[in-house]
Amino acid sequence: MIYTSVLYGFYSLSPKNPAKSSGKDKRARKNNIYKVQKAGRPERMEENGKRRKEPGKNMEKIYPVALKAVLFDMDNTLFDFVAAKLKACREVISRIGKEKEDIAREPTELFEYFLRGSYGFEDYENIRDYMKERNIFTAQGYSECCEIYEREKLQNLELYPAVADTLDKLKELGLKLVIITDADRYHALARLTRVGLIEYFDLVVAADMTGTKKPDPAHFLFALEVLGIKPGETLVVGDSIKRDMAPARKLGLKTAYASYGDWRPGEGMDQCFDFRLNKFSDLLEISGL
Repeated sequence: MIYTSVLYGFYSLSPKNPAKSSGKDKRARKNNIYKVQKAGRPERMEENGKRRKEPGKNMEKIYPVALKAVLFDMDNTLFDFVAAKLKACREVISRIGKEKEDIAREPTELFEYFLRGSYGFEDYENIRDYMKERNIFTAQGYSECCEIYEREKLQNLELYPAVADTLDKLKELGLKLVIITDADRYHALARLTRVGLIEYFDLVVAADMTGTKKPDPAHFLFALEVLGIKPGETLVVGDSIKRDMAPARKLGLKTAYASYGDWRPGEGMDQCFDFRLNKFSDLLEISGL
């Protein structure tokens, strides 16, 4: 992967590509579109040249130092991973039921095996234990169930509303966008490709790259080092208080809690975050757009 240089500050936007702007476009920008401040943030102007008050929060008040990057958790922040996982579990149970009809058809029963903590949240050993404890394990059946689980989980991923549009706006502002995930790199890239987001991100930091998982700070520190930016210039977006918000704040990063994706509400719900997102597009309100 090629790491491009960091883009500092914010950029004025035009309805057309600035590199191809006509004289008419330039006059429009001068008279009624954007006038760039010294800090590089676009300032809306009235036709009489007076400053127009922007809706939302004031960017400089929220961030004394201009943001340069946003670090995103992936699962349940960009897309509903738990819903996809439950659908995959349902298909596995359906496969097992074809051979053993008395097996319960409720997918949550299998899903709960992934929550035990005996293995990782994505480890196939959870399926193996489910089958062995019901005396239905065979090497061939286990292999087929793992293939079904992986295929259905990937196929059923669905983005939360307005994710792509919001990422477009953040890229237009010159921000670096990064994924920090506890998935391994192979699965992270597969999911991002499946939902059509792979091209948005300048860097993907996965568990097999740092040798650890969140809340260990290694993911955050890795991203900061590669991009060459400071904690105060960075916003972290994630659905977990324990694994995303708490470690990020300890490092001095700004934090936005994706409450819409938190499927375990009440897990360390001390308000250790700077902003609460009720939907993904709320990120644009933080930026004062």
